[in-house]
Amino acid sequence: MSEFARSGLFEPSTSVFLRGSSRPLLNWVAYALVAEHPGGYLWGHVQLAGEILEETDLLKRKLIPPERLITVAPHELMRDEYIGNVALGGLLRSDTDVDAVRGFADFLRLPAQTQEMISRLPPGGPRPVLVLSGAHRLAALYSEESVGPTVRTVVAVGGSMLAVWADAAVSARREFEHVLHLEGDEPSKWKEAVLTVEKGWPTGPLRSGAELRLREVPVVVSVLGKVW
Repeated sequence: MSEFARSGLFEPSTSVFLRGSSRPLLNWVAYALVAEHPGGYLWGHVQLAGEILEETDLLKRKLIPPERLITVAPHELMRDEYIGNVALGGLLRSDTDVDAVRGFADFLRLPAQTQEMISRLPPGGPRPVLVLSGAHRLAALYSEESVGPTVRTVVAVGGSMLAVWADAAVSARREFEHVLHLEGDEPSKWKEAVLTVEKGWPTGPLRSGAELRLREVPVVVSVLGKVW
């Protein structure tokens, strides 16, 4: 269970959707899921102009090293459909493999900030998990049809991703390979928060249908037990 908890969550490359109503608690749990990952993590945060973080928020504590944190406004994470379509139209007229062309075009459609995060990933070995907190702030910028291709492209060319969604559940969550729901209050009471696994892993405690208190999830206890 320990080995699964540390590396099996994100190896091989996968996508995880973590949803709940308490933004501070969600960020702490997301941090716990990636903090001990062998490849580390890169953390992107969608920040609104004038946003004031709650005192209990992970980002307020500045535990994430500056070189791992990228803060962006929502509009900076818009897909670039135009450049992707231009690339697709031009390259499909060449002799290049069609699947390769489509994959390249999908990569170009990714936001510039996402491409930057991917470019910072090492070529081999365990890769950092790409975390995106405040992901719910992108809902108005992404159609239902664009979520799946975006998630799959990030995983295909970059590595694992973890989206943190502090809002009501949306159908787009089904485009992720794993879906977790977190119900809890303030971070100091994290042990009593309940994690429900909608789409889980084939082994370990986080299987589909599981419902656990966070105190029963080893990877969370290992990290949050040291700071709360």
